[in-house]
Amino acid sequence: KGQLLSIASSRRQLIMSNALFFNSAVSRSSRRLLLRHRQSPHATCYDPNFSIRRVTHLCSLRINTNHITSPSIYRAQSTASSSSSIQPRQDALTSSDGVVGVPIDFDTSSSIEGKESQIVTIRLEKDQVLRAESGAMMYMTDGIQMNTTTGGGLSAGFKRMLTGQNVFISDYTYDGSNGPCGYVALGTEFPSKIVRIPLQEYGGKIICQQGALLCASHTVDINIEFTKKFSTGFFGGEGFVLQGLSGTGDCLVKAGGALIRKDLREGEVLKISSGCLVAFQDGVEFDVEQVSGFKNVIFGGEGIFLTTLTGPGTVWLQGQPPQRMISEIARRVPSGGGIGLAVPIPGMGG
Repeated sequence: KGQLLSIASSRRQLIMSNALFFNSAVSRSSRRLLLRHRQSPHATCYDPNFSIRRVTHLCSLRINTNHITSPSIYRAQSTASSSSSIQPRQDALTSSDGVVGVPIDFDTSSSIEGKESQIVTIRLEKDQVLRAESGAMMYMTDGIQMNTTTGGGLSAGFKRMLTGQNVFISDYTYDGSNGPCGYVALGTEFPSKIVRIPLQEYGGKIICQQGALLCASHTVDINIEFTKKFSTGFFGGEGFVLQGLSGTGDCLVKAGGALIRKDLREGEVLKISSGCLVAFQDGVEFDVEQVSGFKNVIFGGEGIFLTTLTGPGTVWLQGQPPQRMISEIARRVPSGGGIGLAVPIPGMGG
């Protein structure tokens, strides 16, 4: 009886060792010990009480192979998980000043609201970066982080200042602490329309009037664009320095009053009033032309020169240039002399 119990015990140990042997998580040294045990005298004895079904049932009771993990494999899995947590996502992009972020899908994440004076609301997910003009923020939800920098040093800030933007620029990110996403709303300093321009659809670059940019992807760069002719810079109504937007992603540009888009064919010429230009695609020729006729120059109200745009390409125009609105307000401000009443008196007209 004692010999039978010893044989049964050896048989059970053999079954358990065989189950562990085929487990991939067992170390190489343990496999050597199991092979050595299989060569014992009791390993070849026959016991009719142990059928194949009994062996399977015993293995399921004695050993749960799904929960056996060797220390070496555990360390490898821990190292892989920790390294993947600190590595950036595969779809992340790096800007020219070293900011890493996931591109924003403005088709589904941006919403332009309002009619005559518009704002834009942008949904941000974790790891996404929105770059906006400093001072344009209207509100942001909980979890949105704002980081204001020069965007590449003082030289980059000074370059943006020459194009009509602020020296500092703000990057908005979402830390994921308040649900799957957060929201940022941006507005303009005067009543404006907002237009979204995907740079990839226009050759990766557009040229705008000074201070036209409201916000953009963090991979969009702001560059200085000079007018090609002295007469264009002096009489074109936009100055000698324009704002160039290049890179990958989308940009949102503001325009005063009504916003009009025109697609010019090859060689097609569009004459516009000075100051009505918002942006044009790279490749459109920007020039000025003298107004013909003495009476038109004196009484036409458009000045001596008109701005000409020659295709091919796309141009965006505005119906109420900010400088024109400011000059009209200044013209109606009472000048020095007299009593200078600023409050209208009832019965004395407007």
